Amino acid sequence: MTEQAKLERRYRRLLACYPRAFRRENEEEILAVLLACAQQGQQRPGLAASADLIKGAMRAWLRPALGQPRNVRMAIRLMCAGVAAQLAVLITAVATAGSVRSAVARGYPGLATQHAVNGNLVIDYVAASIGIVIWLALTWALARGRAGARVAMAAFFGSLTLSMLIAVGQGSAVYAPADLSAAAVVWLIALSACMLLFTRTSSRFYYPQSRAVTPWHGTFGGM
Repeated sequence: MTEQAKLERRYRRLLACYPRAFRRENEEEILAVLLACAQQGQQRPGLAASADLIKGAMRAWLRPALGQPRNVRMAIRLMCAGVAAQLAVLITAVATAGSVRSAVARGYPGLATQHAVNGNLVIDYVAASIGIVIWLALTWALARGRAGARVAMAAFFGSLTLSMLIAVGQGSAVYAPADLSAAAVVWLIALSACMLLFTRTSSRFYYPQSRAVTPWHGTFGGM
C-alpha cells in the first residue's frame, strides 16, 4: 500500500465520524483537499487536522434545529460545556487516584479498605465514561428539538444530584477534593441547562403543537 493510500484510509476513518448524509455530499471534496495539502511522504493525519475534523464532526451532529429560541441555544452551549466538564471529571479521577489512595490509607489504614478504594475508583472511571456518552446523546437530541430529551435531562440532573450527595456523605471533600470540585462544576452546568430548558419559551419550542386553550364563553356570553 502506498503512502498516499495509507493517508487516505486514515482520513476516511476520521471522516466516518460525520453523519452519513454529510459524508455523501462532502466526503470526497474534503478528502481531496486534505490529500492536496498533505506533505510529501505523510502517512498519518496531523494533530491539528485531526482536531479540526473531530470538531467539525461534533458540529455536524449537533447542528441545531431551525427556530431555536435564545434559551435553547444557551442550553445547548452549556450541554457542550458539560461534555468537556465530564471529560475533565474522568481525567481528574485518573490523575488523582494515587493521592486519594494515600489519603484513605492515612485515615483508614488496612488492606481491605484499600481494596474497597480501588473498587470505588474503577466505578468512578466507568461512571464518568458513561456520563460523557449521556451528555453527548442528550446534547444531540436537545439540539434537534426532541421533547423527550428534556425529561431525560431532568432525570440525568437528578442522578448527578444524588451522586453528589453520596460523594459528600462518603467524605470526598476530605479524601478527593479535586474530584468533588470537578463533579460540582458538572452539576452546576446541568442545573443551569435544566433551568433554561424548562422555561416557557423553551417549552414552546419543544412542543410547538401545543396551543393555549381558548376560553369558553358560554351560550349567553357568545351572543
